[in-house]
Amino acid sequence: MASEEVKDNAQLKATMLNCNLKPGDADDFAEFEATLAKIDCILQNKAPSDDEDSKAGGDAKEKINFDNLDVDKVRLKVKENRTVINKKTLDEDNEKQVKEMNQKSFMEQVEKDANDRAEARAKAEYEAELQRSQGNEAFRSQKYEKAILHYDKAIIKVKDSAITYCNRALCYIKLQNYKRALKDCQYVLEKLQETNLRAWLYQAHAHKGLKQDDKFEESVAKAREHNPKQLAYIDKYIKQLQAES
Repeated sequence: MASEEVKDNAQLKATMLNCNLKPGDADDFAEFEATLAKIDCILQNKAPSDDEDSKAGGDAKEKINFDNLDVDKVRLKVKENRTVINKKTLDEDNEKQVKEMNQKSFMEQVEKDANDRAEARAKAEYEAELQRSQGNEAFRSQKYEKAILHYDKAIIKVKDSAITYCNRALCYIKLQNYKRALKDCQYVLEKLQETNLRAWLYQAHAHKGLKQDDKFEESVAKAREHNPKQLAYIDKYIKQLQAES
């Protein structure tokens, strides 16, 4: 490298002499060009020349002969590539995913439970209707005890059927078991349907059978109050009841 630089400087001086420049000017210009070259080298991050390395006391880097390279003795240095992860964001994303999965699972379970309940309800109502129908048939045959047994089974299947309770109350009235009839009527009026006309009339009937005239009149009045459009039917029922007494 040094010999090439000297050679270039000599050529540059010869060229300048041919251009009728003074030798001193040629030396100054050659030195100026050499300085510019070094500055350019530094700016481009080029390694210093062999001469410069030796002047600084450094040793030239050993060249690697790749043809004779023993791959088993080579150590590969890998720079660690650290990827910065926002742990808070990751935790929030994981928590969000868990919540979404839990919510989805919860909704699926709710839907499944609702479908199961609807299916079970439909099955129970079907079986209760069969028992109620058999109870009605037994009632028409005046087999009141048998009718009560069927109504009992229907109530086990569906516990909120006002019709079944009223049917059973009427069976108890036919058997003159007025206290049991009152229990069924009161359950309907207090738990299921306060305005149920049959429950009020059967309750009045039971009170009449127990000689509880005040409660009889009260039940009739409630029947009229809650069913103002059924006054004609209520009067007919009470007249028939009084005629049988």
